[in-house]
Amino acid sequence: MAKVKSLKKRQVSIPTKIAYGMGQGISSVKDMLFHFFFLFFFTNLLGVSEFLVVIASSIALVVDAVSDPLMGQITDNYRSKKWGRRHIFMLYAIVPTGLFLTLLFSPPDLGTMGMFLWMTIFAVLVRLALTVFRVPYYSLGAELSDDYNERTNIVSIREIFNGLFNISVFLIGFTIFLPDSPQFEDGMMNQAGYAPLALTMAIIGCAGALIATFGTRHKIADITRYKDDERAPWRDVFTELKKAAKLKSFRVVTWSYSSMAVLYGIGGALSFYYGVYLWQFSQDAKALFAVIPVLILLPATLGASVLAAKLDKREAGFIFAIIFFLGSVIPFGAYLMGLLPPIGDPSLFLILALCHAFGSIGITGIIILCYSMLADVADEMEIMTSKRQEGILYSALSFIQKLTFTLGTGFASFALYAIKFPKQTDPSQVAQTTITDLAMVGLGSALVFGILTIICFRGYPLTREKVAAIQAKLLASRTP
Repeated sequence: MAKVKSLKKRQVSIPTKIAYGMGQGISSVKDMLFHFFFLFFFTNLLGVSEFLVVIASSIALVVDAVSDPLMGQITDNYRSKKWGRRHIFMLYAIVPTGLFLTLLFSPPDLGTMGMFLWMTIFAVLVRLALTVFRVPYYSLGAELSDDYNERTNIVSIREIFNGLFNISVFLIGFTIFLPDSPQFEDGMMNQAGYAPLALTMAIIGCAGALIATFGTRHKIADITRYKDDERAPWRDVFTELKKAAKLKSFRVVTWSYSSMAVLYGIGGALSFYYGVYLWQFSQDAKALFAVIPVLILLPATLGASVLAAKLDKREAGFIFAIIFFLGSVIPFGAYLMGLLPPIGDPSLFLILALCHAFGSIGITGIIILCYSMLADVADEMEIMTSKRQEGILYSALSFIQKLTFTLGTGFASFALYAIKFPKQTDPSQVAQTTITDLAMVGLGSALVFGILTIICFRGYPLTREKVAAIQAKLLASRTP
């Protein structure tokens, strides 16, 4: 393998970090529409059975199991002086992702099987197009800096934009396209509002992705040091994944992220059921509730950076996992124990909002630290393989994000079927026993996956000192 020049520490400017962070927009709006609106739209409004939704999601997941790691392998081995390893794929994926996302929520009247085919085809196309953008985009984030702390800062800024784009979906949806009205007891029942919401958010997300693509292009010259190294053919993608799986650090990060994200996926799929039927929020209350993650963004991102710098990433992750667990469990446990104020009492909203803020701080910290940890894992993997393979590593988290949608949707669909939750029914017409069963689903999922997240973080092996030693070896190997 050809020798390459050593890298000096790269300090990334604030404008570049901001431009990079805005690229999260296209991923954020897709995730919010999938995690929160997809199940409610197709089952409760269009009448598609939960079983067919699970089948469609499973088909898309099978495609992702191949496309995500394959995209990681392709972007790791692509070489272009003009476009580097990542940017060309990001550019080409933007418009197709927005188009397919809009069409997914704009189905004509096709009948049950026709609706199933439409849902399946466009769910697959959205996720394929986003894979082409997201895997190179996340990989680029790991390449922007070699500094242990700055890697966390870059992800923190990206998560700030993630929160801003997330809240825009809910605020625009609840106040413009799905407001309460005399025609609808709850604005979420307005089927006609979903297509224009998807189109609007697709445009906003695509604009952010374009800013990131061109706003970070000047960094290509700093990160093309691998142009002469040995390349792995695309057919070796699963061989490279096996190498990554041998690293305990990689396994711990993926398991920690997975357990957190599955619980998030379940909560996202059922969130409108909770808001409409369990808590009986108005659309204004839902909008206020959705603002909370944005309000905690600054303390959560600062907390992740400070704790990771002061304590190390493993200890910081453990703390955020406990916070996430408590914020997820308390609302449902308190409801089932009769400790919450009655429905409609303003103090109920305040209590739930505080729990939501607590849980949002936890999940934000976990996401930041997992992505920062994976940048350190890339250093460790380079020692093992003599190749830089952020794409392979970040394709794993990209796949996990989609896996959580499928598992969350599947679990939520099964739970709704098991408790015989009625379709297309106003909140006042749902039996209290069914509402209690819905709360039990929320508590059970929070207990299982929240505790698992806490356990997983304790096993992360890469400390600051170990990463420094790994990087010293890498610098020595790159010196002619």
